[in-house]
Amino acid sequence: MRRSPTDRYLPPDHDAFVAADPPTGRVIVIAPTRAACETIELAMGLHLDTVLERTHGAELRTLAAGGKGFGIVAGTGTGKTLAIRPIAETILGTTALRVGVVNREREATPETPTWTVVIVTTGIARRWFQDGDILPTDTLLVDEIHQTSAELELCLALGKRVGCRFIWLSATVDPRFFARYLSAAAVLESSAFDPAKAADVRVVRKDPVEFLDDRFLRDVVHKGRGVGVFLPTRAGVEQAAGVVGERFQRITVAFYHGGEPIRVIRPFLDGTVTKPYLLTMTAAGQSALNVHGLDTVVIDDTRFANVIEHGRNVLTRVHLGANEILQMAGRVHGRVAGGRVFLLSDRDIDFGSLRPVPPEFQLAGDSERVALTCAALGVRADDLELPVALDARAYREALALLTGRGIIAHDRLSDYGRAVEALPVDRSWAELIVHGDDAILPHLAVMSSIESLHRMTREERNLNGLLIAGSDHLTAYNVYAEAFTRFGAIGEVYGLPRHMFDEDIHEWAEWRGVLVKALEDAALAMGSVYRSVGLPLPTAMPTATDATLRAFADLVAAIMPFDLVIDEATADGHPARVSRSSVCGSWGAVAGNLRYFADRWGTPRAAIEGTQIPMDLIRKDATRTVGNIVYAPGRRAVPFAREVNVGYFGFTLERELEPLDAAPAPDVATRLKREYTARRPRQTHKRRKRRR
Repeated sequence: MRRSPTDRYLPPDHDAFVAADPPTGRVIVIAPTRAACETIELAMGLHLDTVLERTHGAELRTLAAGGKGFGIVAGTGTGKTLAIRPIAETILGTTALRVGVVNREREATPETPTWTVVIVTTGIARRWFQDGDILPTDTLLVDEIHQTSAELELCLALGKRVGCRFIWLSATVDPRFFARYLSAAAVLESSAFDPAKAADVRVVRKDPVEFLDDRFLRDVVHKGRGVGVFLPTRAGVEQAAGVVGERFQRITVAFYHGGEPIRVIRPFLDGTVTKPYLLTMTAAGQSALNVHGLDTVVIDDTRFANVIEHGRNVLTRVHLGANEILQMAGRVHGRVAGGRVFLLSDRDIDFGSLRPVPPEFQLAGDSERVALTCAALGVRADDLELPVALDARAYREALALLTGRGIIAHDRLSDYGRAVEALPVDRSWAELIVHGDDAILPHLAVMSSIESLHRMTREERNLNGLLIAGSDHLTAYNVYAEAFTRFGAIGEVYGLPRHMFDEDIHEWAEWRGVLVKALEDAALAMGSVYRSVGLPLPTAMPTATDATLRAFADLVAAIMPFDLVIDEATADGHPARVSRSSVCGSWGAVAGNLRYFADRWGTPRAAIEGTQIPMDLIRKDATRTVGNIVYAPGRRAVPFAREVNVGYFGFTLERELEPLDAAPAPDVATRLKREYTARRPRQTHKRRKRRR
C-alpha cells in the first residue's frame, strides 16, 4: 500500500488564502520554536511600557511605515518581542489585528485566510514558501534571528527570492551581516544596560562541580543570592543541581534543559521562588527565560557546536563565543545592583573587550533539506541566494540519493516525494509511514516522533520489561506505550485530539529515568501524523514484541530510508561504532541515524543508534548486478564466467561467478586470458611472500 497524506499546516484552501491577502500584505512572524510562538501571541495582546518603546518608539514606527526592511538588536529586558505589536499595527494601518498561530500544536484552519498577522515556526514557514502562500506584498518579521538553523536560513533565502520585506529582531549579535544580506535601511540598537549596575566579572579555572564548593554555597545562603548556572549538557545540568541539592538543603535547587517541561521552573519565572536559590540550565534552555531575582551567573565556557565538515554536522566541543557569553552575563551585568558573573574557563578572557560577532550558520550541513526544497519549488540551489555557501559536493550527493529513492524526478518532487513531504516528520520516517500498513502505524507514528532513545531517557534509566534487544526504536516505543497505558487518555488541545498524560506519570518517569517532556512531545507529533494520514488516534498502545521487531525490520529492509552500518562500517568503508547508549549489538547490520562527533583530539567519529536488521532480510532485498565476463580456468568445459555482484544500498555483500554455456568470441577469449595472466604473477608473488 501507499498512503497519500495531507499537509495540515498549509492553508486548506490556497486560492482563498491568497485572494484574502490585504492590500498591505500580511505580517508573517517567523519564530524559532513552538514556545516562542506562544510568547509572541501573548505579546500581541499586551500594551506595556518598555525600554525599547521609550528610547526608539517613534523611530520604530517611522521605519515600519517606510516600506523598507530594518533590524532591531536589543539586549535582554528591553522588550523587543513586545515591539512586534506596534510594528504590525503600523504596517497594517489598524489596531484591530487578527492574529493566528500555526505550529506543530495548532494547524491551519478555514479561518486562516482572515488572519492579518500569522505566527509560524521556521519549518512551517518553509512549507508555506513551497506552497506559494507567502507573497511579495507580505512582510516577514523574523524573531530571534540570531538563533540560526537550516530551516531559518532557507526561509531567509526563500523570502529574498519571493521579494518580501524583512524586519528582524535579534539579541546580542553583530548585525552587519543581516543588515547587508536582508537590505536593512537601518538597525536600531537598544540596551537595558546601566553602567552603575555593572557586574563583578571573574574568570575562574575550575570545573562547575569544583566551583560550587561549600565556601561559595555558604555565601549564597548568607547573602540570600539568586544563582543561575549555565552548563553545556543535560547530564551536567542534572549533576550540578543534584550535588548542590544534597549538600545545602537551605538552597532551593532546580534544573532546566530541553528535556524538561517549562512548568518545572515556573516559580523562578513568576517570581514566587524564595532566595537563596540555584537554578542550573543549558544554554539552549535559558535563551528565552527571564528569571526573577537573579543576581549571580556562573558560566561554563564550553559548548557543543555543529561544525560543518564535508557536508556533515560534526558535534564538536568548543569554547563559548562572544555572543553567548554576553547574552548569559547580560542576565545580571548592567541590570542588577551587586551582580556577579563567574566565567569557568581554561583560557584568559578579557570580558570588557568582548564584542558581538556575526552568527554561525547551519545550512551547509543540511544539503538534503535544500535539495528537497529546491525540488518542491522547481528551482536550482544556485538560484537561491543562501546566507552561507552550500557544499556543492554534498548537495549533488543528496540530490542523487533522493533521485535514486524516487522522491525527486527530473529535478521536481515526484508524486511519492510530495506524499513524503506532506508528513510532519523527517524524510526517512515519512517514507516508512507512506509504505507501512495500519497494523504498524502506531509504532511508526511514535518512533518518528522521538528524537532518540538516548534523548528520551536520563543517564540512569530502568528499561526492565520494555527493552527490545536490537532496536532502540521499538524500545523507545515501548516506553511511550507503557506511559500511555498507565497514565494516558485521549484529550484535546486547541480543538485537536492528542494523547494526554495525568500528573501521576512523574513518579513513574523518575523510576524509569524517562523525560516526561519527550513523551509529551511525542504525543504532540504523533497526533499530527494521524491527522495527516486521516485516521483517528489509537485508544490503546500494545507493547512491541519480537514479532513486531521482525515486521518493522522487514519494512525497513525493503525500503531502507535510514543510514546503514554493517559490522561497524559504512558503505564507503568508514568506521562507525554503535552508540554506547544503544541496545543494539556491535556486529551485523544496524539501520538508524548516524551522528558525527569530534573526540578529545578533534578527530571526527561516527556512531549509530537504530534497529538491527537480520542478514536474511537484507539478502532478500539485495540486488544482483551482472558484471563482466572473466577467464576462469577452473571450469574445464567452458573456462569463462560472468561476474555477479550481490549488493544492498551501497554495500557489496558478495561476488559470484556465473558459468557460461558457451565461450566468447576468439578475440575476446584471447584478451580475457591475457588479462588473467597479467594479474596472475602478482597474485602468485603475493602468495609466495606470505609463505616466507
